[in-house]
Amino acid sequence: MYKKICLACAVILLSACSQYRPGFVYQTITQSLTSQDADIDSNKVARVPYASMSLKVDDGPLAFIILAWNENNIQKWLTADSKMVATRHGRIIKTIGFPDNLLTLENASPDPLTNPLTIQEGLKWKSQTQWQKESFHAASVTSRFHWAGTEEFTVLGATRNYRLLEEHVTAEIDGASYTQRYWVDAQTGQIVHSEQTLHPHGQVWSLTLLKPWS
Repeated sequence: MYKKICLACAVILLSACSQYRPGFVYQTITQSLTSQDADIDSNKVARVPYASMSLKVDDGPLAFIILAWNENNIQKWLTADSKMVATRHGRIIKTIGFPDNLLTLENASPDPLTNPLTIQEGLKWKSQTQWQKESFHAASVTSRFHWAGTEEFTVLGATRNYRLLEEHVTAEIDGASYTQRYWVDAQTGQIVHSEQTLHPHGQVWSLTLLKPWS
């Protein structure tokens, strides 16, 4: 019941300033994170008057998620069943409602993804991550950035060439390592697609920006 109330409130908030039918918006969000891949095409994205992304966690279904809040440079994306993914500069910084949730991501120095095009080869960055998966966990990690050339990527049928940025991450606690990848627009610096691992031994979260926020 609580989840249904949360979803209903979100739909009202999302629809309040729009000429679009709330029923369509409700139907759109409720296709997110179901047992089947969401049907995503350019027509659907154009009809929804909000920023949107696709989300896939490991081998799970493809979800269509909608921007519900944008405040203090943090974007909060909503799923049908009241799950939330928060991003900042394209990086996932918090999740709520999933079996494996990122609780916090803290860092003493600015995130290099604030302006990806200025990242120098081999740049080092440290952060601390906390997550909840059955129990509480925490780790300090060190990232090293590497430009891996360019790569084509297709969004809604349009294929473009992007700069591929790799972030090689190593955890201090046990030496576990993983690689995050970002497809970066060479003109704007916007991250169009990413493959992120939220913590050591975590799942891979794939995000694709379908309609940017303004």
